[in-house]
Amino acid sequence: MTPRFVRRTILVLLAFLGASPLRAAVVTEIGVRTQGYGVVDTNAVMGFATLQVGEEYSAMAVSRDVRAMQQSGLFASVSVEAQPGPGGVSVFYVVEGRPRMRDLEIVGAEELGNRKVRTLMVLGPGEPVDDSLLAVRSQNVLETYRKKYFPDARLTWKITPAEEAGWVNVRITVKEGRRATVKQIRFSGNRKVKARDLLKVMKQRRVNWLSWITGAGTYDPDALETDRESLRQVYHARGYLDAEIVEPEIKPVGRRGLRVRIAVNEGAAYRIGSVMVSGITSAPPAEVEAVVRLKRGDVASTTGMEKNAQAVRDWYGSRGRIRTDVRVDLVADPKTRQADVQYQVEEGREARIQEIRIRGNSRTKDKVLRRELAVYPGELYNEVKVRTSERRLLNLNYFEYVNSYPSPTDDPGWYDLNIEVEEQRTGQLMAGAGFSSVDDLIGFVELGQGNFDLFGWPSLTGGGQKLKLRAQFGTKRSDYELSFIEPWFLNRRLSLGVDLFSHESRYYSSLYDQKNVGGSLTLGHALGAFSRVNLTYNLQQIDIFNVSSNASTVIQEEAGQYTKSALTLELVRDSRDHPFIPSRGNRSSVSATVAGGFLGAETDLYGFEARTSQFVPLWFDHVFNIRGWAGVVENYGDSDRVPLFDRHFLGGPRTIRGFKYRDVGPHDENGEPIGGLTAGFLTTEYTLPVAEKVRLAFFYDVGMVWEQAWDADLDHLNSGLGFGVRFDLPGFPIQLDYTWPIDTDPENERAGGRFSFWIGYVY
Repeated sequence: MTPRFVRRTILVLLAFLGASPLRAAVVTEIGVRTQGYGVVDTNAVMGFATLQVGEEYSAMAVSRDVRAMQQSGLFASVSVEAQPGPGGVSVFYVVEGRPRMRDLEIVGAEELGNRKVRTLMVLGPGEPVDDSLLAVRSQNVLETYRKKYFPDARLTWKITPAEEAGWVNVRITVKEGRRATVKQIRFSGNRKVKARDLLKVMKQRRVNWLSWITGAGTYDPDALETDRESLRQVYHARGYLDAEIVEPEIKPVGRRGLRVRIAVNEGAAYRIGSVMVSGITSAPPAEVEAVVRLKRGDVASTTGMEKNAQAVRDWYGSRGRIRTDVRVDLVADPKTRQADVQYQVEEGREARIQEIRIRGNSRTKDKVLRRELAVYPGELYNEVKVRTSERRLLNLNYFEYVNSYPSPTDDPGWYDLNIEVEEQRTGQLMAGAGFSSVDDLIGFVELGQGNFDLFGWPSLTGGGQKLKLRAQFGTKRSDYELSFIEPWFLNRRLSLGVDLFSHESRYYSSLYDQKNVGGSLTLGHALGAFSRVNLTYNLQQIDIFNVSSNASTVIQEEAGQYTKSALTLELVRDSRDHPFIPSRGNRSSVSATVAGGFLGAETDLYGFEARTSQFVPLWFDHVFNIRGWAGVVENYGDSDRVPLFDRHFLGGPRTIRGFKYRDVGPHDENGEPIGGLTAGFLTTEYTLPVAEKVRLAFFYDVGMVWEQAWDADLDHLNSGLGFGVRFDLPGFPIQLDYTWPIDTDPENERAGGRFSFWIGYVY
């Protein structure tokens, strides 16, 4: 009901009640006046009128007519104008018709969807519509949003005339706002399983101090429903086969917060009773039964049961018996709390591979995929090796997904192996800028192609090679690099790597600059699944220039150009579960280097290095890492010293934090670091996630650089204790640390805490 209608109705009633001449006046005329967008049928209006021309005017009759018109729903507003005139009163019904809706547009309803909003508004083409109707109907939409915990949802609309008279178009705009956040997740009834173990498997998270960036903690009813099954599996994996997860109870906390309470009915833990395997006909039953590790008295873990079922499938699959089905039948006795397990085996038939068909590799050459396969035509269809082949193809990072399946041929017992792949983007162009506590202001541009083909003109992709070009520049450095890797050199599992580089460094010291220009050639060969051996030849020219006149004699003597020819043999073992952010596994390497001598050039030296990094998973995705490095270098032959550029230095964000870059170890008489021939450091670090792509770290570093080769004095070490934050941003990881020195050697004065900033991963 519009304000204008109310005002007009009040004036008319006052006139009717207060002007006595109208009470006895005769109705001389009855008419209809229209307003607004809607088309009004005057006959329909007159059908509600009870007054007749010539009758005595009645305010009660007029009021009754107005109410009848309003209640009909045909009109947006109805009022009356009574005008005294010669011989009586003229009565006009002022009617605003409801226009009919031609088109309805809904925007912004991402959570409910346009169809749901349209249904809740009860609107369709041809429906009468106006502001008052939309205001009433919109409450249905807002109430639905409130039930879904969108406290700030708003709905507005705009009515505009259509080309045809009496018709309008309606545009409804929904502003959903942010969903409420989960402040608390509480469990009840969980006596046998700790809340932290339950929270660990949930997709629904609680809000934290970084949620304003990451969005963590936003209420997600779909995730919470999925979490019920995940929580149930936690109990089933521990033998609580009767565990029940009650539907979560959601209660508001303040305006935008929610509290989630999850009740658990744990039941009792079951133990394994009997274990049987049936359906074995093609092999001695004892051989198949031997792969089932379950025994009487073990915890009745559904995870363990399925793991043993897969072991039986793999036993058959590795012998070419494809499509073997193993069903787990479980009979649990609530009285004895024992579960009898029977593995029902439906043996598949023996199969061999006739052809291997690969589909979906529009860019990548067939040979790049086939050389990674662990199976070949003519062999038994070994399902275990087929899965290994799938993992190898995925690990190439060329494909979004890999799927394989057998298809029968005309020859009984022979199947084609079909491998379907979906290629993904393998090239990348990155650019960025930042600040490092070592390099100061830096910027970089990098072009990479992980599936390069040197001879595949014009696309230059699909050959399985790797190419990277990188330029890095800043106030204290200028680096240019080109790297090329052929992982199957001469069609063998022999990798060939070529690197060309130019590094100009002005951050080593304020007393001199250093430039390295050269290249290297590396041959590598895999030794099993986790190890490889690399042989690298490196040839470079090193220039020590811009040496300050205030530098010590030790540094002054290093000025000039040197040519270095070196050969390095390295053995690497890497069992980490992730190359950048591992949670378990180890990466270790040992290497031996010889330069000069039979290799020529001006620098004669040899050296050894060893490095290791062990990652141990803890709870809630917390990880403990211990890593260490040690190296020694010594001159021989015609060289009377190890050059400054080949000595070892420690200190800074990648080694012993809490000390200036390269500042740990021997110094000259001016206090300038000059490095040493023996060095080593050890770091222990504890990291824990606090939000998506954000981790906190607590660490302890200790190490030292000694002047002479093979001479380590453990009485004088440098150490620091600190904490930091890790931002695991793709292509631009950031490490922020603050460290307090604990122990210092005589060369270093103990100072206060030190902040360090690094772009990249350290492992």
